[in-house]
Amino acid sequence: MPPFNAERRDRLADAAIEVLARVGARGLTHRAVDAQAAEPPGTTSRYFRTREALMAAVVERVRDLHFADLRRAPRGAVEPGEVADHLAAMVHAAITTNRVRHLAIIELFLEATRRPELLADMSALRTSQLELMRDIHRAAGLERAAADAALLITAITGIVHFALTTPEAIDLGSPDEIRALVRRAVDLVHARAARHVA
Repeated sequence: MPPFNAERRDRLADAAIEVLARVGARGLTHRAVDAQAAEPPGTTSRYFRTREALMAAVVERVRDLHFADLRRAPRGAVEPGEVADHLAAMVHAAITTNRVRHLAIIELFLEATRRPELLADMSALRTSQLELMRDIHRAAGLERAAADAALLITAITGIVHFALTTPEAIDLGSPDEIRALVRRAVDLVHARAARHVA
């Protein structure tokens, strides 16, 4: 067996994300990943002995990349109005630069409903998203309840899901249109939070 190579492992995991996004969980095989990564047959199986190990590697890689994006929340004091701009930029990246990864995330959440061993990992990802949403607001001096963070995550996830799966049903042709839609969601949640405080 060749020595462990972290860079190759990550490259194989990235290839697995591409396969998962393109053909779904049923098409995620060692052979498909070898082909996607342009590696000799058997390379993926040397790094991930079973299909379960391969799936776990995809979850780990997606989570690491996704958290790295989410942690680019505003640091230090920002204006409350910048919250919507930051979230809109995240949505734009999700449906453009990070499109493949977010398609894979959708597949993983669906697969987690059938695979209990994935459910804990995907639930942890969602919990981290919720806490990071609250952190984004705290940076703007806004304390938001967990329910408000969940409402925003739900709205943003829905926008991304629409844009990735049925873009013809919702007009998201430009960053300005995305920003306007995200701002509406943020404004609605902030208004709801203000009513509860009053």
